[in-house]
Amino acid sequence: MKTLKNSIIVLVMSAFTIVGCKAQNSITGTITNNNKGEGSIMSFDMVTREKIVLGEIDKDGKFNIPLDENYLTIIKEKAKKAQENASNNWQIEFKTVAKTFLCDFNNENIEYLDDGTEKITYSGSTKKNEIEFENGEAIITGIPDPNLTDKDGNIVSVLYAVNQPEVANWLFSYGQDNAVKGYYLQWFFVEDGATAKGECAIPTYTGVGEENYNHITITNLNLQKGWNIIKYTIAEIFTDSNGKTTPSTIEITCIPELPTDVQWFSVNVE
Repeated sequence: MKTLKNSIIVLVMSAFTIVGCKAQNSITGTITNNNKGEGSIMSFDMVTREKIVLGEIDKDGKFNIPLDENYLTIIKEKAKKAQENASNNWQIEFKTVAKTFLCDFNNENIEYLDDGTEKITYSGSTKKNEIEFENGEAIITGIPDPNLTDKDGNIVSVLYAVNQPEVANWLFSYGQDNAVKGYYLQWFFVEDGATAKGECAIPTYTGVGEENYNHITITNLNLQKGWNIIKYTIAEIFTDSNGKTTPSTIEITCIPELPTDVQWFSVNVE
């Protein structure tokens, strides 16, 4: 059964001079279920894998994560230095917009249209299955799900921006828990303006005999250069014969600001 995949080779997003999903210069909020007191928000450097502190949490669960406008430049400089010290058969690969939003990594066919844009189609589906890109080669990178630490620096939980706790639990389980309708947010940095628009419908087996369903992803992204807020909406779910629920339709869009009902929910690592 296909499950949630976090494939980060170096991970986040961007767009043109149109209303898109340009983020602010920081991420701020209050952790809904904060019960650990003061601490830090940390992650791991995508190149060196060293621990990095993204922000601090006060006793009331409030936090602030600055978003560096030179984020990609810094990542590229680190990658260059790491490459210089690496063996000849080790290569750092940056994700692009086109590679990030492919329908199926194994069945893509790239066609370049007369206007220079890219059209990627896929085989093996019972529905229309294509994504069209503008500037799909733009590099995209971002912030992995932040870890929360206690005041002693021990990792105690993972933080998610969601509209209800069940979505956070599903993400933390890598799709093994039951899914519910709702949404989650991610922050991406794109090196230049780009768009990704279309629909993927991929037949997916549940693992119960021959039972299957179409996993549909509807993508409508106008990415702007710099930081962007991406909203993943679980619009429909499929319930298999064992009662397990899985997302069957996910809509991926840009948003210019945080929804009023967003919750910052942490899931304990133990």
